[in-house]
Amino acid sequence: MLRVIMVPLDGSRFAEQALPLAVTIARRANARLHVVTVRPAYPVELLGTEADEYLEKLAEQLRPEVADVTWRTLLGANPLAYRPPVTQGVAEMLAQQATEQEVGLVVVTTHGRGGLRGAWLDSVADALVRLSPAPVLLVKPKDEEFSSAAEADRGIPHIVVPLDGSADAERALEYAVSVGELFDARYTLLRVMLPLAYTPHYDSLPDYITELASPLSRDSMLRYLEDTAAPQRTRGLSVATEVLQHASAPTAIADYAAQHGGALIAMTTGGAGAMRRLLLGSVADKVMRGAETPVLMCNVHQMPEHGTAVAAGATTSLMAR
Repeated sequence: MLRVIMVPLDGSRFAEQALPLAVTIARRANARLHVVTVRPAYPVELLGTEADEYLEKLAEQLRPEVADVTWRTLLGANPLAYRPPVTQGVAEMLAQQATEQEVGLVVVTTHGRGGLRGAWLDSVADALVRLSPAPVLLVKPKDEEFSSAAEADRGIPHIVVPLDGSADAERALEYAVSVGELFDARYTLLRVMLPLAYTPHYDSLPDYITELASPLSRDSMLRYLEDTAAPQRTRGLSVATEVLQHASAPTAIADYAAQHGGALIAMTTGGAGAMRRLLLGSVADKVMRGAETPVLMCNVHQMPEHGTAVAAGATTSLMAR
């Protein structure tokens, strides 16, 4: 079970667009919703209670929707710039808060105070994916007010899980199920293979590059997906498998989710071979950039080696500044 869901906010309307989906998941999971922001300690004129008042008011608005809501303002030790690029320090403080509050899921928009002009790779959301001990659910903001959006139940009927044959990539499935079981979701295990024309000549490439491209046949890829799906089907889950041929794996993943009613894409930031070393500089990063569908990103480099996607939350609720 998910017991604590954290939503980082910066006071902007765009950042608040993470709340409708977070509220839906928290309500379904009977989880505590923890809203948090970071404010600078300096300069002196920025001190005061504005951030505290914002979160406290928001928490009161959310309580009719979610019974257990807490809030916290984090105080930065150094000046923090909220305009892009946002400092690494903000993400580090949020990751620490996730650890302290035993957060099981972080829900955040891909843009904050900078609005849609915010740079992807310099954003708090991107840095948080690299540092968070919990999965991060990235939501692209819509042009709607939170007051009306919060009333909608953001169902998640279909989750797409891209796999590449590695154990690291397969770990996304356990986190996908931890969310999907709240909505009785169906799942599609997806693998993308390069067209023959795009297959590299292995004798002309260094070893660490050839690890990224496998000469496996479509049939062998499908057998792998079926073998991976089998244990989940024995649990009563609805799991389909699909092998696509496409020159761009990120494009194929994003397009498949959009065209087949995928309400969520779940994947890890580590993958086969050299992908483990590249972290976000690969398929996962491009899916984060290009997909309109919310993306559940699981950083296997930060998460425990074993166990579930669950983090036990506190049994008592205290509002703290």
